[in-house]
Amino acid sequence: MKTATFTALSLLVGVSNCFTPPASRPLSCHQYSSSTTTAQYAVEEGHPAVIGWPEKYSEGGGRIDDGTTGPEILSTEFQIQNASSSQLQQLDVENWPTWTTSDKPKWGVGNQVVDKEMPYGELSYVLSGKLEIIPQSTGVPEIVNVGDFVTFPKGFVASWKVLEELTWHYYLY
Repeated sequence: MKTATFTALSLLVGVSNCFTPPASRPLSCHQYSSSTTTAQYAVEEGHPAVIGWPEKYSEGGGRIDDGTTGPEILSTEFQIQNASSSQLQQLDVENWPTWTTSDKPKWGVGNQVVDKEMPYGELSYVLSGKLEIIPQSTGVPEIVNVGDFVTFPKGFVASWKVLEELTWHYYLY
């Protein structure tokens, strides 16, 4: 894995502003370098979804140079948690790109995708729908509902079953 500063990544995707973390936010090795205030993003070599995410965020109205709000990693483990209104605002979720199952037959209601491995880290916020996730590590079904944040760490393997058509905002790292 290569780590590049957001400024360098911005040049690759045509975004000209830079994001600096506020002093009140905890530092994360995936997001910030402790030796500078320039945001650090882990960029998986050649993975277009991660490389293109900051541009999609900017196009959606996200202000990368804001320094007070913006996406961050909530957990390094698979986790489902109900989102609070203050978290939604602090993470600027409304400006994250949106993904839906409505136009993807593979992800149609009732379909199950077995042993999907996450090629990158993702934090998602569910706007509508319902999803069953069965982590390979536990075999115990977990239900994701409207209003939940879901953390999918890189390398996480699970079976996914769409119970209701899904729409969610996402942050890739």
